Amino acid sequence: MVVLKRLVISLLLASSLASAPQKPSSPPDSANQSWQKEFDDICSKTQDAMTFSVDELKALVKRCDALAPRLEKLDETQKKVYLRRLKQCRGLFAYVLESKQESQPKEKP
Repeated sequence: MVVLKRLVISLLLASSLASAPQKPSSPPDSANQSWQKEFDDICSKTQDAMTFSVDELKALVKRCDALAPRLEKLDETQKKVYLRRLKQCRGLFAYVLESKQESQPKEKP
């Protein structure tokens, strides 16, 4: 009889736990989503890099520089992948920026 009571209690407890709303084990972190959105936004612009003005390219380089410390906080694998990709995006923007600055006529004082 005692075994039957324990079995019934265990089944009731299990069914109540199964029907209870479950919290995600690792909820989506808004900070995590924000760096990902920023990364995607910045690096999606590389194909149009030649069409941007000098000021727009400077802003993109600054955004890359601002995002890098946030990527440093990721786990080792993500950090390695995303920092390398960001560095490549930044490098392209910096190269195009330098190229455009060199091709602009110099102002005479």
